[in-house]
Amino acid sequence: MHDLIERHLNRVKGMKAEATYDTHKTNLKQFENWAEEHGYEVTELRALELEEFFLKMNNDGYAPNTIGSRYESVRGFYNTLVDKFEVVDEHPFDNLRRRDYVQKNTRKHDESDISYVTPEEKEALCENVASPALRNELLVRMLWQTGVRKSELVEVELDDLNRNERSISIWSNKTKESRTVYYQPSLDLLLDQWLENGYRAAFSPAEHSSYLFVSERSEHIHVDTVNEKIVKPAAAEAGIQEVLYTDKSGSKRYRVTPHALRHGHAVHALKSGIDVRTVQQHLGHADLEMTMKYLQLIDDDVKEGYREFQTSTQA
Repeated sequence: MHDLIERHLNRVKGMKAEATYDTHKTNLKQFENWAEEHGYEVTELRALELEEFFLKMNNDGYAPNTIGSRYESVRGFYNTLVDKFEVVDEHPFDNLRRRDYVQKNTRKHDESDISYVTPEEKEALCENVASPALRNELLVRMLWQTGVRKSELVEVELDDLNRNERSISIWSNKTKESRTVYYQPSLDLLLDQWLENGYRAAFSPAEHSSYLFVSERSEHIHVDTVNEKIVKPAAAEAGIQEVLYTDKSGSKRYRVTPHALRHGHAVHALKSGIDVRTVQQHLGHADLEMTMKYLQLIDDDVKEGYREFQTSTQA
């Protein structure tokens, strides 16, 4: 692998979750292979040559999420070349726009459709969150890994965390019940940095706050901030945002929202083989029928597994 790509990946490995590092490594290896096949030196590529790479993927039928993921990985590499290593004077991505290469689904939207964030889109969001980046990345990853509602996450207090078991006690104002949700080891580093390395303490309200997510002005982040200042701007910056429809009041409804992260958690959990009853409990759905709606979005084998589950519960 090219020395500069390896050095860039070492930076990524030190700052990002393992899954993010693995994605960037795979994407940049594919990019390097393409450059070598065409006789290009990666430090000398211009926007014109980079466009060849993205257009070829489009022409070869790659999924939009794959193209978008590789776009973010290659752009991140050139960010490092320009801003950190200073081996490239002009940023070739100044004249490239992600939306020119990532095709959107133009099917007419039905308001009953469920929009969800894929694993690749979740990584794109994390790569493009605004400052404070560490807090906002942790928040996005926690929404996706736990499937909690944004209104629930902003109310999480430090005492609700069990970092040994990687669990969080969640109180739902909607159901008036508590439940326990779990997160993955990949969040350990971000949580350590946020709680132990001074990032949270840098916010002045933190000294008197019992909440996990503080803001610059408040003891806990406002629920509207999660959508309007973190998730939606990150989606726009990543080039994965789109307006689905305009509701009866004239308000635009966007595809990538905190609730779409919740839907993404549910779909990914069911695809991973977690039984529907466990997903129901994790999401805090009072009715199993609410969880069943995700089955329309997943593979036939998971649907069949649910049918067998349903039959056994009725026996």
